Amino acid sequence: MRRQGVSALGLILALALLVVPRSAASGPQPDLGTALADATSALPGAVGVVVLDLQSGYAYEHDAGASVEAASLFKLFVMAALYRRAQDDPSVLAATLPVVRPRIISDHIEFAADLEAVSAALEEMIDWSDNGATFALVELLGIDQVNAMIASLRLHDTVVSSGEPTGNVTSAREVARFFELLARRQIVSSDASDAMTWLLLHQGINDRLSRGVPTDALFAHKTGNSAGTFHDAGIVWTPWGERVVVVLTAGAATSDALALMEQVGYWTYTLPVPEARSEPG
Repeated sequence: MRRQGVSALGLILALALLVVPRSAASGPQPDLGTALADATSALPGAVGVVVLDLQSGYAYEHDAGASVEAASLFKLFVMAALYRRAQDDPSVLAATLPVVRPRIISDHIEFAADLEAVSAALEEMIDWSDNGATFALVELLGIDQVNAMIASLRLHDTVVSSGEPTGNVTSAREVARFFELLARRQIVSSDASDAMTWLLLHQGINDRLSRGVPTDALFAHKTGNSAGTFHDAGIVWTPWGERVVVVLTAGAATSDALALMEQVGYWTYTLPVPEARSEPG
């Protein structure tokens, strides 16, 4: 795990608002809620959206409580459960576990296990959504520990039933609540929250909300998709402060879902909340 990055995270986040472009906030600004509503209403299929401004408390929600297939967003709760285990047993992150993945050998697929450090499997699960690493970590923790972590966060719509990338459920509101607690450094501990945020800042899949956010802006997020679903959610550091943004879609064409996420990412980064139209700073 990138331990040296965890110790530097506080400084990086403290500097974030000083280095993000301020030009996004210049000129006449439409209403954030209206812009988000217009973008969301244009998407066929089910869509849950939450944008939360952590400084002002302003929140935009659209079908935020609807239960949907979590896809790879359930890996957020596996990560949190692992840090809860590490709080009691710090050695767990340096332990090894078998990670099973498919290989092509002599023109056919075989499954083989490699021993990996738990910390390496965690990075693969979060940064590249590796399903083999995820299944291994769920086997290590047990489903009950993952759901106990979820219950400790007072999330009632989220249930993890297996380590597979399908069959688990959540809602946009509960994913937003996870990221709000993470931003406030209230998941497991402040140090654990920083470590989780650092991992999410290194997300390797950036074809959704990230497309609407400047490349030099900090965005700690996790994507997810399964048959018919496309999700992205995280914390973005904007000229206006930290914001949580969540988009969960089901039943929409891939191109439509990705276009919506790009729009939501752009408006979330660019626009002030309706109650605060003064220049940021």
